[in-house]
Amino acid sequence: MKKILIIEDEAVLIDMYKEKLELEGFKVLLAFNVAEGLNLAKNEKPDLILLDILLGEENGVSFLEKKKEDKEISEIPVIVFSNYDNSIVKREAMKLGVKEYLLKTDFTPREVIQKIKNHLK
Repeated sequence: MKKILIIEDEAVLIDMYKEKLELEGFKVLLAFNVAEGLNLAKNEKPDLILLDILLGEENGVSFLEKKKEDKEISEIPVIVFSNYDNSIVKREAMKLGVKEYLLKTDFTPREVIQKIKNHLK
């Protein structure tokens, strides 16, 4: 069973994606901030991380920088899934190795799940 780590601080969204991904046969891990996300990534070694950029005190770019520095988790693929449409942040995230930068408003849950599946083949 493939493991997906969702790092998102919006409870309604995290619950909906958890349910939809579990229905597709994934084990879902949840983190609400950068520190929890890094801890879960190290301890659980998910197959893919779905990351929001706007997260409380630290943002998703901070997570990406810390993940890249940690050899244990640096190779885990990341899909950014955010409402933050900023070309500088997007470029920075891509430089830090994200597979895709998706805007929440542009994708249905089904499309996001298909993107996740495509990166796990």
